[in-house]
Amino acid sequence: MKKIYFLSFVAVMLIVACQQTPKVVPVDIQAEEATLNGFMDKLDTAFKAGDNSMFLASLIDDALVCGTDPSEFWSKQQILEQFKQDSAAAAPEYEYISDRVLKVAPDGNSAVVVTQLMLPWSPKIPLRIVYHFVKTDDKWMIQVINWAFIPKNEDIKKLNEAVE
Repeated sequence: MKKIYFLSFVAVMLIVACQQTPKVVPVDIQAEEATLNGFMDKLDTAFKAGDNSMFLASLIDDALVCGTDPSEFWSKQQILEQFKQDSAAAAPEYEYISDRVLKVAPDGNSAVVVTQLMLPWSPKIPLRIVYHFVKTDDKWMIQVINWAFIPKNEDIKKLNEAVE
């Protein structure tokens, strides 16, 4: 009986050892960053023109969009409905307050893009938008978006006092 277990173990080890390891394809991180930067530039231009179609097309079907309020968790369908309701409204003016930050995963299949901006309805507290991208069929798609207010550390005490 011990011989059967030993021979089975040796056979499994030989099979595993003789298999070819998959070839690792090197990823050009700079090229992926350039692609994402170009995409974000086009997305920014479309938003400023009041066109949300590119944004909606770039959301994966089960995307998660988080707003600034703790209750705001939206699906792609909910965002689509919101855009339909707001279609007559003019695109909000905004001003970026820092450079865009991009981080592409070493395998080239996911990335994070961070933007920070000021909006007219919150002229004193900046907004940070974090996008999580995944590569699907060689195309970058948005899986998660998070909008969050980012007050300066020295203003947090004042904000806490103001909401008491």
